[in-house]
Amino acid sequence: MFRRVAEGLPPDASYPANLQKLGYFINEVGQIRMIDFPDKDFQFYLSNIDRHNEVHREAVQICQRQEVLNRLSALGIERLYLPSLSNTKPDDEPHVPILTPPANILKSRKRVVVLINDTLQDLGILAYRQLQRELGLNGGSVVNFTKELINRSIEAKDGVDVFKDGFVIEDKQKETPGLVVMNLGQLLYSHKTNESLSMRSWIAKPRKSICHDVIQVHEVENRVEGHRTEQEHIKSVFNKVLHNPDFVAADAEIYVIAIENGAENLLSVLGSELDKYGPRITAIATVHSMVDAIRITNPNLKAFLYQRARQWKVSDESDPRKCIEVPSDYAGQAEESGPSARGPAEPGPTPNWLETVSPSGPISAVSGLLRRLKLAVTPHKAGSEAGSESMSFTNHEFEPICLGFGGGDSTVGECVFTNTAVQHAILDFFEEVAQNPLDYRNPVFNLSFPQPTTDKPLTLTVPEPEDTEYAAFQPIQPAEMSPEQQEVDLHKQKLGNMKASLDATPRDKPELEKGRSGLERRIAKAEEELEKLQEKALATGEPKANEVEEVKENWETQRKGPMIPFAGTMVDSELVKGAGLLETAEEALRELDSVHED
Repeated sequence: MFRRVAEGLPPDASYPANLQKLGYFINEVGQIRMIDFPDKDFQFYLSNIDRHNEVHREAVQICQRQEVLNRLSALGIERLYLPSLSNTKPDDEPHVPILTPPANILKSRKRVVVLINDTLQDLGILAYRQLQRELGLNGGSVVNFTKELINRSIEAKDGVDVFKDGFVIEDKQKETPGLVVMNLGQLLYSHKTNESLSMRSWIAKPRKSICHDVIQVHEVENRVEGHRTEQEHIKSVFNKVLHNPDFVAADAEIYVIAIENGAENLLSVLGSELDKYGPRITAIATVHSMVDAIRITNPNLKAFLYQRARQWKVSDESDPRKCIEVPSDYAGQAEESGPSARGPAEPGPTPNWLETVSPSGPISAVSGLLRRLKLAVTPHKAGSEAGSESMSFTNHEFEPICLGFGGGDSTVGECVFTNTAVQHAILDFFEEVAQNPLDYRNPVFNLSFPQPTTDKPLTLTVPEPEDTEYAAFQPIQPAEMSPEQQEVDLHKQKLGNMKASLDATPRDKPELEKGRSGLERRIAKAEEELEKLQEKALATGEPKANEVEEVKENWETQRKGPMIPFAGTMVDSELVKGAGLLETAEEALRELDSVHED
């Protein structure tokens, strides 16, 4: 019987955590691109061996995570290591980092935003699939969200673009927002490398050989005390940071954004210990949470979600300001009393996310909020979206926990919050609450589309137009685009991306010159191909409104050929060929040649 000793096994895959050595660079808009092909983004399938692909991806993502942390540091957001509460990485001590401003800045902020991400994401990362592609390091992480908080709160300055890659705030004490980013993804600790890791990073750790199994996780030694589970981590951050007056002021307003199963873990914590953690939370925004209302058994939590929470999720409705679902008993009548019957205050000045706390009173102004909330109180009617009657949602498969809104164009849950329109809608909601943090209650919303019930099933009918005379003169919708025109549009989009990549490629780096030159040649070739495709589309189908003029601008006078007899007159032979009558033109030219020879 034969066996293979460990020394004879092929070595494990290994790649340096260096972007340039890996063949990538960061362009001027913060996108990761290939050095040899500046218009190409990260390529996962480096090899047909899965292990090489996994390790190579981890090497690239180590660089990406560091670049994200560098950009956040320029905005005043640093790593805070738990449980030591130090900004310096502990030596050989199990730890889990989170992201916060320095303690002296955080405790001065009147409003604090807490981000609880999904358990599959690394610290500060929203979606690798977008970070590594079109959105880049800023849009695929919390960098742009941090910049949005800053942009809403500082005065515009000439020539200063907050969203430009590499932006650095001038005065961190005044311009750093109160942002706390929890870390539900990196709860494994490696004693060998002294770092906290996600499960994906743990799987990519070096092995004895490429044939060895993944390193086993020791549930005691490879975990951090107080952070062994996602829910323990949430509780520890609340106990040690958010409830700690050395980090967050006692009367600061806390707004929570919970993404995917981060929301599930948060709601589990609040469901069991709402009296401990709930009073400090002013409002909650969940992103693509799959928690069913049947799992919310705490009546006070249910009331809180109805009145001070909203959700944005993947749906057919892309507009994040349109309500798409409402809990079935959302507008049920119940006894009202005291301040709970009041709605939000009249719209006032937009709250400032950099505003500092008042030196008065150490007791939280919202500490008694939960005691005033009731189940099934009638929401107030406010704004243009308020309806004359309360709306209900009936779905036998899934019951929402709160008001639901469209999540943008994405079909993937982790990409909902990377949509800037969703971020704006969430911050607008928080700012609406901030105008009346004590007595705010969600308004009544009309659903964007009717919901079917057992009594009134959804029927597809075409309503009669109110103005038939006007309807008769509505413009006819264009017919389906021809295959040739589709090909033109796709080629235009590809060419536009190539040109944008060329513009974003730095000119002062010699190592990128070869890639730039190659991209310029491919752009020139693509432009020639586009001209041919446009001519083909014009000859075979109906062009777009601006297509003819665009092609005419590039038309050039063609060389004239010999005159030949055609349809009773003399016509340019090249014109006959251009009309597709090649055989007719060639036959006439042969006859013309034979006459000259005679």
